[in-house]
Amino acid sequence: MKYLRAIINESQRMYPIVPSNSREALKDTFLPRGGGPNGDSPVFVPKGTYVAYHSYAMHRRHDIYGEDAEVSNPSRWLAGEHDGPPLRPGWAYIPFSGGPRICIGQNFALTEAMFVVVSLLQKFDIESRDDEPWVEKLTVTCTGKNGCKVGLRPRAEA
Repeated sequence: MKYLRAIINESQRMYPIVPSNSREALKDTFLPRGGGPNGDSPVFVPKGTYVAYHSYAMHRRHDIYGEDAEVSNPSRWLAGEHDGPPLRPGWAYIPFSGGPRICIGQNFALTEAMFVVVSLLQKFDIESRDDEPWVEKLTVTCTGKNGCKVGLRPRAEA
């Protein structure tokens, strides 16, 4: 199931469920990087300040994901399938957030998504019925602007 997991990772990289988020500083604190002339110095964040981050944009950074960052390429997550080791972006890949605020349902959601994909592929032939290219609609969540137009045809019993 390594390639299926790579497909799901890449789908969440390209179209994170929550494309942007923010946090409020509950006390004076510092972000470890982002300040100074080269962006490597700490940044002071006073209590009560909201800090927003945009994972949709971050997941498309060429300095992290390569020159093909705008293109879906599940192989980037697999060893031996591209130049270099499998991608390990750390805090540059946060479809479920991270640290103490990471989604507690992450493993369940990934397992459930993989189960649904495998079940659909086992039981149905799937065909696209969409003549339009995918266009994302970014709001609180990332969805398809035009929906998902597919046809399912039951597979013949083996």
